[in-house]
Amino acid sequence: MLAQDESMRKNQAHEWHDRIEDGRKRYVRAYWDFRNWVWHYLIEPDMPAWAPLEQPTDEDWLMLRDSMFRKYQRKKYPLKYIEMVDKILAEKGITPPAPL
Repeated sequence: MLAQDESMRKNQAHEWHDRIEDGRKRYVRAYWDFRNWVWHYLIEPDMPAWAPLEQPTDEDWLMLRDSMFRKYQRKKYPLKYIEMVDKILAEKGITPPAPL
């Protein structure tokens, strides 16, 4: 049987990409390190390695929540971490797009 937080370690990193203004791809990676959310980004093809993302945008938080929610629907992610991100979104004054 899995320990309480082993499920988070198994599905810890969440990654997605989008396009920035000039058409290049920006990859974003977020993971929970048992204390806070850690964010990194990479712009292809300009950056050779991931760099810390100090101030994730509201859109980044929504994309993280969307990624987590899709994993939750496939029963691969616990609900409590989605609720944690929903609380952060509420503090920012943002309503999540899909209620749980």
